[in-house]
Amino acid sequence: MAELELRVQRLEQLFDRLDPAPFHAKALDRNVEAYLLESAGEHGARQPLNIAIHAPEELADHLDDIASAIHTHFMLAHQQAERRHRRRRRIGRIALSVGAATLIAALLLRRWVESIGGTLGEVLAEGLLILAWVALWRPIETIGFDSWESREERRLLATLARVPVRFVATTSTETAHEREAASRQ
Repeated sequence: MAELELRVQRLEQLFDRLDPAPFHAKALDRNVEAYLLESAGEHGARQPLNIAIHAPEELADHLDDIASAIHTHFMLAHQQAERRHRRRRRIGRIALSVGAATLIAALLLRRWVESIGGTLGEVLAEGLLILAWVALWRPIETIGFDSWESREERRLLATLARVPVRFVATTSTETAHEREAASRQ
């Protein structure tokens, strides 16, 4: 099992300071979100994950709130990713229709231009052939390749929306060393 570790001194470090929502509905800090996404993305799709929150003992009572906030944040992000995916698929289908119509029109026009003959006819015919295939570039990219990336993003967000979260109490010595290290950076 892969473990993602977060070290905090105060509860406020986990959350976006500009989010006016109450504590349980606050968005995660952008750095925390980026760290969790990057760290979770380093592990295989089938490898189970958990998050260990290293914090002073007085924050132990807030573990359920922290876990709920993490799960809610990534559940909302997953829902947004699902909406983006559906929109991309819809746009991909429209682009495929337009691309196919452009392909057909360009190939028909190419046949007519080839009948003109000469250098100009050859150049125009080749240009129309290139146009015909380039018209399918975006639909193929959207439907074929972007969907892989989208699927991976949605899988990662779904995993983080239900990842187990555990608390690890830090001692005052550990806390002092962390503060020293942070002040040197």
